[in-house]
Amino acid sequence: MTKHYDYIAIGGGSGGIASINRAAMYGQKCALIEAKELGGTCVNVGCVPKKVMWHAAQIREAIHLYGPDYGFDTTINQFDWSKLIASRTAYIDRIHTSYDNVLGKNNVDVIKGFARFVDAKTIEVNGETITADHILIATGGRPSHPEIPGVEYGIDSDGFFALSALPERVAVVGAGYIAVELAGVINALGGENASVCP
Repeated sequence: MTKHYDYIAIGGGSGGIASINRAAMYGQKCALIEAKELGGTCVNVGCVPKKVMWHAAQIREAIHLYGPDYGFDTTINQFDWSKLIASRTAYIDRIHTSYDNVLGKNNVDVIKGFARFVDAKTIEVNGETITADHILIATGGRPSHPEIPGVEYGIDSDGFFALSALPERVAVVGAGYIAVELAGVINALGGENASVCP
């Protein structure tokens, strides 16, 4: 049986979530389709985890740069990458819980899966067909990989947030703000890096 909605948002990032919540608050029957985690790039592999990592980097730099001026021994015997990652994950999980709560309060059906259009008002997801009067495509973006020899040996910014250990040495290719910020985090936390501008 086909389920019908007034409004569907494909993509559970900030745009999709904001739009679907607003429609639901106006009384529309709504569904949100997301294949991965709610929050999109910013929450999961962008702004939020980067800021957590950046904050840790700032703390380490502050200890080294300013600690002696205030009488602190600035010797850091060890840095626990896994503890930082656990704290970052817990922070992101709290945001996911907040999204779940608000979507639930607004009676939005959250459907996990990839959507495929059948026609202008019909979508197939997880083998089921759903229809809607209005459908928003808010699927966001993904990092692009240049067609150069050796690209398979590198990682993109998404891959940075999947690292299980702080890399001892890394070459950061690019001079955009993401590349510069991640290079700064690696450096401040004790890794050695070289930035390469194409």
